[in-house]
Amino acid sequence: MTKRFETEMSAADSAPLCADGATGDIPSQAATSPSWCVLPWTHLFIGETGEFRPCCMSLEQRGEVNRDAEGAPLHAYDDLPLDDIWNSPFMRGIRRDMLSGITPRACARCMRDEKLGLRSHRQASNAGVGDAAIPALIATSQDGAADPAMIRSLDVRLGNRCNLKCRMCSPVSSRAMLSDFAALHGRSPEDPKLQALMGRENWVSSPSFHALFEACASGAEEVQFSGGEPLLIPEMEILLRSLVERGIAGGIALHYISNLTVLPDRFFDYWARFKDVRFLVSLDGTGAVGEYIRTPMRWRTVDKNLRTLNARAAELNCTLPRINVTVQAYNIFDIDRTVTYIAEQLPAFGRPCLSLLYFPEPLGIQILPQDMKAAATERLERLLRRLEGGWPEQWRGAEAEDLKSKIRGIIEHMHASCRADLLDEFRRWTRLLDARRGEDVVQAVPDLAPLFQTGCPPVARPEMEEDARVGHL
Repeated sequence: MTKRFETEMSAADSAPLCADGATGDIPSQAATSPSWCVLPWTHLFIGETGEFRPCCMSLEQRGEVNRDAEGAPLHAYDDLPLDDIWNSPFMRGIRRDMLSGITPRACARCMRDEKLGLRSHRQASNAGVGDAAIPALIATSQDGAADPAMIRSLDVRLGNRCNLKCRMCSPVSSRAMLSDFAALHGRSPEDPKLQALMGRENWVSSPSFHALFEACASGAEEVQFSGGEPLLIPEMEILLRSLVERGIAGGIALHYISNLTVLPDRFFDYWARFKDVRFLVSLDGTGAVGEYIRTPMRWRTVDKNLRTLNARAAELNCTLPRINVTVQAYNIFDIDRTVTYIAEQLPAFGRPCLSLLYFPEPLGIQILPQDMKAAATERLERLLRRLEGGWPEQWRGAEAEDLKSKIRGIIEHMHASCRADLLDEFRRWTRLLDARRGEDVVQAVPDLAPLFQTGCPPVARPEMEEDARVGHL
């Protein structure tokens, strides 16, 4: 943050809130708070089921949704004034906590990443805002209320219609996962709790949501779409068309989180109208590993679409596309191959984002036996040495340093705890899905074969509520 950010406007028109309840300089409070994040002042996030949250990182904390004074969750399909959403008791409390140096429960993921030395979403968001946060902070009142006219970015998950059934996912993010998820928890797909997890179907067609989107998009500089799979959801095209027809697309950077199993050319003309287009492609491995984790993905199709995006990035108005890898037990031995593929086959892409999987816990890398952790560490350290030697040429400076920091953080996290107590559940989860899908972990991920050479003793099924917190990166 800049020096101006730390000192500007100590005599703001509104009476700002201090940690002790007295009035003071809110920009200075934000600059010195270890938990402050710009997003609750400038960003609106809508999740797959239409709920509001401070940002995408709070999805792991399932109870941390925007609520009204009675504690009822607010939804994008509700007919609500924007101010009631933006300045609900929940959001005002988030802002007050941050200005007081308190870490809100919704922010646990970022704090966990920062303790590992990883650059968190909070840090990246703050670094990108600079002095632009000052007007929003100045408009903050004593009770934590902020001005919704200061919303500059939207992150909209357009429901949970998806064509993949990723092993770490849930019906919250992909309705296609319903039957497998029900089987994992010994329930019927018609179970009311499972149906509630998925939320209202096709809520994105609601007139209330479209009115809310149009109101927020008027001042937006960034709009991100994800899902589900946004390139398969019809309402995404409707929203693009509205931005173009209103004449505001040229001032908006359009972002996508997509599995890139499809790349419809009908969107290409729309994308040319925006300030730029950025892709974060979800890919958890190449070849058999990627297909195994992200059933029924076909590697040949995704590889073709990635190469198209790489070759036509400038033509498609696409600035520095990236790939996100969710690091887990199934792909920890494949990270080096995935990074090499990106570096050597997709030179127009930036360095990959490596995101640690924390939930569901039985799929995390801490479950692995020590000898496997050592083998995975050796591969990651070999990759680190290549990066430290200046490979590849296109990832320099901050790009290279961020990737190296991520890899070191992954190694540290893997060895920070021994969760061998979850191995039986990992085996059960894996074998059950293998049987249902006609797949074989030993064939797809040979490095994990030693874990499946012995019998799988019966284990207690975990409570569904604990394991529902998955599939949100």
